[in-house]
Amino acid sequence: MSSGGGNADGDVGFQIAPMIDLILVLMVYFMATVALKVVENELGIQLPGTSTQTSDAVEKVELNIGIDVDGSVTVNAENVADPKDKQLKELRARLQQQIKLFTDKCRVIIVPHGDVKHARVIDVLNACSAEKIQNISFGGG
Repeated sequence: MSSGGGNADGDVGFQIAPMIDLILVLMVYFMATVALKVVENELGIQLPGTSTQTSDAVEKVELNIGIDVDGSVTVNAENVADPKDKQLKELRARLQQQIKLFTDKCRVIIVPHGDVKHARVIDVLNACSAEKIQNISFGGG
């Protein structure tokens, strides 16, 4: 009596059915992992470093906005907001003035102290956003 599938020597030969099963399992695995790929969105920010030179004759104007540990805000080393001023009205007025004078040539560099609360940095970012500042970067200080 023979045991179905093998030769008399016990050599079963090359089985193709398990190979097809393995290929199908691998295909399902790779298709599932490709679907989990997270698509990254591009943020319109400029990092400090080398920059390209523009051919315009007018140079870009930089506003350095400093945020101290206590929450006071300075523009080019001149105090414009105390720690309790959440709306930052004087900062917004300065930003508005710079936008009127230099339009898209105005560059804002926010330099927060290392121990400043993040909420205060968000307040400054909100003020910049309200005045339609598009060229914002962070600097170290």
